[in-house]
Amino acid sequence: MEFELMRMNVFFPSSLEIQEELLKAGFKVPYDKETGRKTPVPVVSSSMEGRKLRRGRLLKAKDVEMKDKFAVIPEERALIEFEVTEKGFLVIRPKPLEYHLEELGFLSVPPRLWGTWASFSLPFSAYDVLLSGLEEFKEDEKGFYTASKGSRGRIEVYAYKGKRKDLGIPVFSYSLGLHGLTLAEEYLREKAEENSVPEERLRYLKLGLRKRKETRAGLRVGIVWENGTPVEVTLKLSTTEPRIKIQGLYGELAGKSRGEVTRVDDWHIVVHASDFVAALETVRRTFG
Repeated sequence: MEFELMRMNVFFPSSLEIQEELLKAGFKVPYDKETGRKTPVPVVSSSMEGRKLRRGRLLKAKDVEMKDKFAVIPEERALIEFEVTEKGFLVIRPKPLEYHLEELGFLSVPPRLWGTWASFSLPFSAYDVLLSGLEEFKEDEKGFYTASKGSRGRIEVYAYKGKRKDLGIPVFSYSLGLHGLTLAEEYLREKAEENSVPEERLRYLKLGLRKRKETRAGLRVGIVWENGTPVEVTLKLSTTEPRIKIQGLYGELAGKSRGEVTRVDDWHIVVHASDFVAALETVRRTFG
């Protein structure tokens, strides 16, 4: 099964592992106080509705129109594929086809302290198709609960299993990275020149993240309701442990591990198909 995504955001700036990899290569991440040059780790973002960003936050885009202080990005296209293995695991494969790179705006809480660092939003029309395609994996939903967040008529209700309220359902494997993304490669070449980093070093960078055995990871499967009407199915990847520390440009930084740095060929997240179905059914019953 394959669907178009409404929105996709992968917050690579939340990874101290990737920041450390770039620092070791000679990049001034996220900025150099002496020269004022910035080398932020990019967010990979895609939106079916397009985006409007302040010019300074846009790092790289294929198509963009500048209007006053803003960069107007046209609608973009990203896909997500669901495939079940013989052992009952569900492999979820996000595919960024059209996307842009942006810098995070000012935040009171640093991204390295967040739980969620990758989010994918499908139109609610995908809900019944997903359930129908995974019907054989329906099991007892005992042990699944819901939590919610939101305001002003827009509420996200998500499911979690057991005591994993901050995570959702168990994730057994994931792989997400900047490798193979043309805009990311162009961005890094430009920053290498700006930072006097030899371009050949780019070939040896590990800018992907893969789950370690000790990584505590989960997928929050939810539905977004607007004024009582379901409008989106959301999938949010979170990691909370272990805690790690790195030596940044201006002191030690601590945060949540996002996994092992590696080179990745494709993006995927793996969960139990039965957990995924139970989570979908649990959140759907919230509003009847």
